Amino acid sequence: MTNGVVECFRCHTPIPENSKFCSTCGADVSGGDGPTSTSSVDIVRERLQRIIEGKYRIERLLGKGGMGQVFLAHDLTLEREVAIKVLPPDVAQDDQVVRRFQQEAKTAAKLDHPNIIPIYRVESEGGLNYFVMKYISGTSLEDLLDKKEPLPVPEIQRILWEAACALGHAHQRGVVHRDVKPANIMFDRDGRVMLTDFGISKALQAATGFTATGMIIGTPHYMAPEQGKGAPVDGRADQYSLGVVGYRMITAELPFAGDSVHTIIYKHIYEEPPLASAKRPGIPSALTVAISRALAKEADQRFPTMEDFATAVWPEQPVAAPGKPRGAGRPRSRAGADAPTEIASAPTTPISAAQSRKPVPQPARRRSWPPAVIGLVVVAGGVGAYLILGRQGSGERGAVPSVDTVRIQDTVRLPAQSSREPQQRRERAKPRPAAPVAEAQGFLTIAADPFGQVYIDGVDAGQTPVVEYAVQPGRHTIRIEHAGFKTITETVQVDASNTVRKRYTLLPE
Repeated sequence: MTNGVVECFRCHTPIPENSKFCSTCGADVSGGDGPTSTSSVDIVRERLQRIIEGKYRIERLLGKGGMGQVFLAHDLTLEREVAIKVLPPDVAQDDQVVRRFQQEAKTAAKLDHPNIIPIYRVESEGGLNYFVMKYISGTSLEDLLDKKEPLPVPEIQRILWEAACALGHAHQRGVVHRDVKPANIMFDRDGRVMLTDFGISKALQAATGFTATGMIIGTPHYMAPEQGKGAPVDGRADQYSLGVVGYRMITAELPFAGDSVHTIIYKHIYEEPPLASAKRPGIPSALTVAISRALAKEADQRFPTMEDFATAVWPEQPVAAPGKPRGAGRPRSRAGADAPTEIASAPTTPISAAQSRKPVPQPARRRSWPPAVIGLVVVAGGVGAYLILGRQGSGERGAVPSVDTVRIQDTVRLPAQSSREPQQRRERAKPRPAAPVAEAQGFLTIAADPFGQVYIDGVDAGQTPVVEYAVQPGRHTIRIEHAGFKTITETVQVDASNTVRKRYTLLPE
């Protein structure tokens, strides 16, 4: 205990003195269960059972915390187990607040993704607000991290990738989680990631109309800076929280700790996290760079979407968001802190593993990652336009994938067709000019931990990682900048047809 505050052994949330339970995960921090907490649980259970009589039968308490209590119940109609989450019974019950709660909760219930625990029903009756959800009998990521054993890199990539795909699906539909943490990342019996509590933070905030005393909408150790400031948030706040989860999976530590909620939030807002690569050498640089970028203080410096983040942590499994043009600086859907959320667009579409493993020919001109190459072929004679794509995983000629999911590799001009065959023969007989020989180029591939803005010969080349940036043979100056870190400048020699790979570690100023 320090300054009257202890830390929850399960989720590391600071606990005020004399508190018996963690307000975030419900863990018993008193060493025993007292009669007061038992009585409170029994009262809520009895009230809930009266409300759901004939539809569900409550079996037992699964957990409790600041967001309410969760009971295992049996669906009497469909003969299946479900989880019923009851929000704190002291929330305001006027009609306007109840309608707002139902709107937010039902929007979250419309999410349909294999990595999101589905919500079956949302009700406000008998003085209680509750969700009926699918019951997952597996464990949570918090339980896994409690073992203090290092996770294999492929497992870290898979967990982050599946969680990011689920969050991307929600963000495309205008739903922001607001409380991403290991306790809300479950695993089913097959080990698949299942995110829970979507929309519950905002629904609770809508139901209360304010932040209740001693309760924070979100968990301090995983809270984005803009959340700590009380500013409006969008999906990039979830990205930050998932970045903290990734940091903890890599290092077995949280980036920020403190003896009070205010200390932790202050660090999230103003202090740079330690480098994950320094805590655990040998981790792929692409993974640690992606985590560092997700932990950027300013939302605009993070990945524009969760699909971009998923692709960065696991490049072999790229993901594309339908309807989002490559290079778009901001997500299409924004769910503000106060505005009601609405269904905005289609869900996330992962690229198949088989498709992503197919070799793809490289283009003549290479650009900094992520690529967005569009070829346009104009063919005379009324035949129309043809796009010749690089070979894709499907192997089907004529199938034109979305530009979000593939790179158009080559553009070929087709000769105009004509019915005047003699003239064609005469044209073929004419000598053709020799094709110009492309001047040889070299390439630069640059990574930094944490990420930085790259300038090559004074030209903005984008944020790291910059992959195979084409330059003329000769000497070139690389400059990397990141606010709060020392600028790195280096001159390198690049030879024709060769790639110079540089990796930098940025040091705090």
